[in-house]
Amino acid sequence: MSARVPVLIVGGGPVGLLLAAELGWRGIECLLIERDSPEERAKYSRIMQIGVRTMEFLRRLGAVEAVKNWGFPPDFPFDNVFLTSLTGYEIARFEMYALGSIRPNPFSPEHQWHCPQFVFDPILQRLAESFPSVSLRYGCRLESFEDGPGGVTASLVDEASGRRETVAADYLVGCDGFSSTVREGIGIPMEGELLIDRSLNIEFRLPELHRLHDKGNAGRYISVGPEGTWATTMAVDGKELWRILLYTKTEDVRGIDAQAIVRRLIGRDAPFTIAGVVAWSRRALNAEHFRRGRVFLAGDAAHSHPPNGGFGMNTGAADAADLGWKLAAVLQGWAPPALLDSYEIERRPVCQRAIDEAMRELHRLRDEVRYPAIDQPGPEGERQRRTLAERLKAGFAGSRVWYRWGMHLGYIYDPSPIVVSDGTPLPADDTYGYVPTARPGARAPHGVLSDGRSILDLFGQGFVLLRFDRRAPADAILAAARARRLPLALEEIDAAALAALYEEPLVLVRPDGHVVWRGATAPADPLALIDRVRGAGGPAS
Repeated sequence: MSARVPVLIVGGGPVGLLLAAELGWRGIECLLIERDSPEERAKYSRIMQIGVRTMEFLRRLGAVEAVKNWGFPPDFPFDNVFLTSLTGYEIARFEMYALGSIRPNPFSPEHQWHCPQFVFDPILQRLAESFPSVSLRYGCRLESFEDGPGGVTASLVDEASGRRETVAADYLVGCDGFSSTVREGIGIPMEGELLIDRSLNIEFRLPELHRLHDKGNAGRYISVGPEGTWATTMAVDGKELWRILLYTKTEDVRGIDAQAIVRRLIGRDAPFTIAGVVAWSRRALNAEHFRRGRVFLAGDAAHSHPPNGGFGMNTGAADAADLGWKLAAVLQGWAPPALLDSYEIERRPVCQRAIDEAMRELHRLRDEVRYPAIDQPGPEGERQRRTLAERLKAGFAGSRVWYRWGMHLGYIYDPSPIVVSDGTPLPADDTYGYVPTARPGARAPHGVLSDGRSILDLFGQGFVLLRFDRRAPADAILAAARARRLPLALEEIDAAALAALYEEPLVLVRPDGHVVWRGATAPADPLALIDRVRGAGGPAS
């Protein structure tokens, strides 16, 4: 039995599902295969934080409200509390928001959100299935594939029946995690630290845990002992389910007693039940390449991060947004295959940036000076707790560390073969703070239109030419786009604040919301501009 599909996606995690939704939203037929069943994938929380940029992608795909309203208590505080145990000493507290108290911000129409993967994956599954051009096949694995000049031929196996099927695809995308069959099949190595340490995630259930201690509910408890930071515990559902992430500094977790770890966290016996124990490895790796021929890598198949900072899946979501519109452009015929060369050029440095920042977060949290009496009563214990509190407040002051606008919104595609520089200097890279800029390569900044919408709501399906001054001549650019069949909409913006933010009267924004060109008037060769931004402006390097 054989079939043909434009895009075959291997891996049914969040990145694969987001890529399928991106393609489906654009009317591109795709098949996603996943070895595990949806029920198997929903056993553990895995990811927790949905970053603000990912929320922007979900906003345009129509799924953001489902993520916001899945049932987490709106008044549950996301404070970060450093302590020796829940019934021991509190060292430092950093007050945060509750989801119900989030207010509009100047940087985005959205905000980071809390949604564990067993909730998030089904939302994405329903989203992807809502597009008629998307097919999802669970219990199906990739056995082998061949990449040829006419496309990719893949051999698939149904896990239940053992039935084999051959699928031909124009393109294959591996979203199949660190142990990627796709990456192995194209022989691309990973670069970086293969093993930082082995660790455990321990999930336990204990309703009304806050009644057993005096620290109050918190989104994150960071446990500190004489050996340093030994665990971070996060609220999963805001009711009874919690997850402990261990910092083990070991290569062997087989002897770790999960029951004892939970008791150490609480500081006393309690009627909890273990919901799951998952061993995993910390890594800091980036694939040497994100593409070979007609085969692409995205998400954990391309880059593996320590979980600190919550960058992993969110970086993968941006992979899907970048690759999704480019595959659609080539398959719809208005861009040449050379457009796809820009995927690795743009995304690989951004992914390395996220890996490096996750490593800094890991060391900053875990590698503080040891305090051997930190959990002891008496003057020396009090002195050590006070010293650590002062150090923590210097490094974690305010919400700057936890919101990380710069990481999620501040990356700029420069250099890029499909972005036209305007000669302005590249801003300093701030992974904490964020200064909006419409410099080519940057995410087009948020602002409110006269009808109350965000300007980000204008972007997504095709290119958009923003005109902030009706006297600015746009006809030549529009004509060039028509000549090349590039989808381009002209949007007249009458808002002085937005005009000042975007700086030039004409700004060209591509489908994933990044600026590719801006100027006071059309360039001397509008066709050359359109060719450049659609990947026909010369070879990429």
